[in-house]
Amino acid sequence: MNSTDVIHVAPAPVVVLRRRRAVAVVVLAVLLVGLMALAVRLAGGVVGSAGATEPVPAGTTVTVVAPGETLLDVAARVAPRSEPSAVVAHIRDANHLSSSLVTPGRPLVVPAAP
Repeated sequence: MNSTDVIHVAPAPVVVLRRRRAVAVVVLAVLLVGLMALAVRLAGGVVGSAGATEPVPAGTTVTVVAPGETLLDVAARVAPRSEPSAVVAHIRDANHLSSSLVTPGRPLVVPAAP
């Protein structure tokens, strides 16, 4: 080949260009939907957690730990509208627990609405 030779490259067929454009549109749409879902989830978590919890109930009752239940599960069961970590702390204090480990069948003093 000498310097005066010109190499001609055939243009991509229209079908290939349309397919590439369609794939790009689908990929961008999926990314956009994913970002919107993430934004809604994050905004819902922030809005949902602000002022949505009630204080830990002042009264108490006794409940039994079910098989497979954690202290966090017990807290969510006995005071579903309260902040779970605050309920766990209340349960640990009321039962003189040094950790959050509980055994199935154990009775626990837990917060309850009067």
